[in-house]
Amino acid sequence: MKITGKFSDLLKFRLTKGLLSLGVKGYLEESGWIQSYSTKTSIRKDGSPIPWLTYSFLDFLEGRLQPQFRIFEYGAGNSTLYYAKHVQQVVSVEHNESWYHAIKSNLPQNVSIKLLKVENGEYQRALSLESVKFDLIIIDGRERVSCCKAAIDALTEDGVIILDDSERPKYAAGIDFLKEQGFKHLPFSGIAIGGIHMKCTSVFYRSRNCLEI
Repeated sequence: MKITGKFSDLLKFRLTKGLLSLGVKGYLEESGWIQSYSTKTSIRKDGSPIPWLTYSFLDFLEGRLQPQFRIFEYGAGNSTLYYAKHVQQVVSVEHNESWYHAIKSNLPQNVSIKLLKVENGEYQRALSLESVKFDLIIIDGRERVSCCKAAIDALTEDGVIILDDSERPKYAAGIDFLKEQGFKHLPFSGIAIGGIHMKCTSVFYRSRNCLEI
């Protein structure tokens, strides 16, 4: 049934009013989405840094990070600062030289960051150069399918892999690979920090896992 006339105008008014109110009160304001969208950074309402992942995943993760965790992440940024506040060690790799230099000076002492090239495979092989195993490996950078494959041997026995933007068809091969290796798949769909489109952050875990799933 087509809605026309005054009733249609009323619906448009109520919708507009509701959307505008989200900038004053409601989820978008409370979560910091307004601040993230307007500044193009991943932050909370109070300006503190958070990972550029889905809000549903971030809600799940908070409270599960433990101070003894070691985290490896492909792709550095505000996520690095966030994780560093909650865990023992964060190791990040970055391929963008200008971004690497921009964030390097602001990192705390429990973070190490490396600038590696994607073209020669250094970036993808970064995990093989580490002498320790990691509780969480977060894949949010370049060559994500290759990074999924590299992550397997660098995990602790109860380690977990996190793949962002897992809704993208080009990452399906990475998802299939992890499932073939015995990992269970837990997707968290919704809007991301400061985003307007539906996206997904996925958790890959085994029966015994450090996030107690």
